[in-house]
Amino acid sequence: MLAVVALLLTAAAPTFAAVPRPAYFDQPSQISLPVGYNRNRAYPVFVLLPPTGVEASRIAARMGLDPARQREFIMILPAARSTREEYLPDFLQFVEWYETRILDDLRIVLENHSADATRVYVGGYSLGGDLSWALSVRNPHIFSGAVMAGTRTSYPATGDALAVLAERGFRASFLIGDREDPARHRGMNFARARFETAGIIHRYREYSGGHVMPSATILQDEIRFVSGVERLPEPGLPPAPMQFAGAVGGPFSHTSRDRFALRVGIPVEISADGVAMPRDYEIRGRVEWPWDRAYLRSVAGFTTSRRSTGLREQRLRQEVVFGLGDPRGFFGGGIGWDWTRSFSDGNSYGEVDLLFLRADRNPWIIPAGSADPQRVDSLLIVRYTLPRGVGTGIPVEQVVNLRLEYLLRIADSVVVDVSGGSYTVQNRPVERIADRADALDHRIEWGVGLGIRAPSPLLWRVGHQGIAERPAGEDSFGYRGVWSVAVEYSF
Repeated sequence: MLAVVALLLTAAAPTFAAVPRPAYFDQPSQISLPVGYNRNRAYPVFVLLPPTGVEASRIAARMGLDPARQREFIMILPAARSTREEYLPDFLQFVEWYETRILDDLRIVLENHSADATRVYVGGYSLGGDLSWALSVRNPHIFSGAVMAGTRTSYPATGDALAVLAERGFRASFLIGDREDPARHRGMNFARARFETAGIIHRYREYSGGHVMPSATILQDEIRFVSGVERLPEPGLPPAPMQFAGAVGGPFSHTSRDRFALRVGIPVEISADGVAMPRDYEIRGRVEWPWDRAYLRSVAGFTTSRRSTGLREQRLRQEVVFGLGDPRGFFGGGIGWDWTRSFSDGNSYGEVDLLFLRADRNPWIIPAGSADPQRVDSLLIVRYTLPRGVGTGIPVEQVVNLRLEYLLRIADSVVVDVSGGSYTVQNRPVERIADRADALDHRIEWGVGLGIRAPSPLLWRVGHQGIAERPAGEDSFGYRGVWSVAVEYSF
C-alpha cells in the first residue's frame, strides 16, 4: 500500500527540472539567397548551425560563407542563441526541437526557392558541430554532407543510419584543435572510426589550438571537400589562433584572443611643442577571461607621471573586476588600488577606485560575423576614485573623481577606445593626509585611441589625449593635447 501511495505522489509531483522549449524555435530561420541568385539554377543548401550564445548570421563569415559575398549556396541561418542551460539538461530533447525547426525551414526553402534537394549540407563549430552530427545521423536521407568542428559527436548513431549515409555518398569532415579537450578527441575519433567501418567518405583534420574555431580558410577547404563547390569568397577574417609556444612561425604567428596582454608605452609624445620625452611612462599587464556566465579582468601596471609642479610620481597599481551574466554579456564591479605610490622626494598617498563594468559579446555595433564568440568585444568601465581626507576640507573636484572608459574590439584587427572624466591628482609630496587637499591638481580629460594588429599578436595603438589642468580651487585651466604610441603583445 505504501508503495502505491509513493508511486502516486511521484507521478503527481511537478517536474521542476524540465527545461521549457526556447521561444526562438518558433522563429523561422533567416534564408539567405546567394549573390546573383538565378531562379533557373538549382542551388545546393547549406544549414549553418552556430556555437553557444551566437546567432548563425553572426558566425557565417567566420565559417567562410559571408552571406553578402557568397554565390553558391542558399543558406539557412537559425535565429537561436542557445545557452548551456537550454541544451545540457536533456540534449536529446534539444536536438529534437532543433530538428523540427530546421526541417520546417528546409521545407520552406525547397518549396519557394530554386534549391537542389539532393545537395543539402550542414555544418558548424562546437554546439553547431554537435548538432550537425546529430541531424546528419538522424536524417540520413536528407543531408548529403557535414562539416563538424570542435564537437564531441556524442549523439548515438544507429548502424542503419550509417548504412544509408554510405549508400547516398555522404561526405563528412571532422575538425578539431590539437590541444582540444580529450573528451572531444575521443568522441570525434570514435565517430570517424564508425564512419571508416561503414565505408562513409570522410576526412579528419587537426588544427593548432584548443577549443577555438578553425580559420575560415580551413573551413572553406572542408566545405569544398564535402559539397564539391569550388567558388567561395575570399576569407575576410584572420587565421584561427595558433599555439603560443612552439608553433611554426614563432610567437608572432598566432591570432590573439586578448586573454593575456603586456603593453608598453613608446617613450615619446607629440604635442603643440613638438616631439618630446613623454610626461607619462607606462608598462602594464592584463588578464581577461570570459566564461559562459562569468567574466574576470585584472590589470596591473607601473606608471611614472610628471605633475604640474614638475615633480614625477611613480605608482604600482592593480585592479580586479568580476561580472556575471549570460553568453551575451555581463554586469559587474570591482576595485582598484595602489600597491606603492610616491614622489622621488616624498610621500604620495594611495587611492582606491570603485569600478563598475558592462561587457558584451557580439554587440550590435560589430559587423555580422566579425566577432569572436569566445571573447568580450565591448567593454565599458565606470571608475570612481574615493576621496582621501574626508572631513579635512577637501575640494569639490576631489569628490567628483569620475571617469568612463570604453573599448571596442572589431574582428581581430582593430581596437577602438575612448575615455573621459574629471578627477584630481596629487602634485607634490605632503607629510599628512590632512595636507593633501592643498596639493591637488584638478584634471578634465578626454582621450581616443585606435589600435591596429600587425601581425595579430601585436597591437599598435595611436592615441590622442586632451588634458585641462589647474590647481584645485583655482579658476584658470591650462590645456594641452598629446599624441602617443603604445604597443601591446597579447595571446
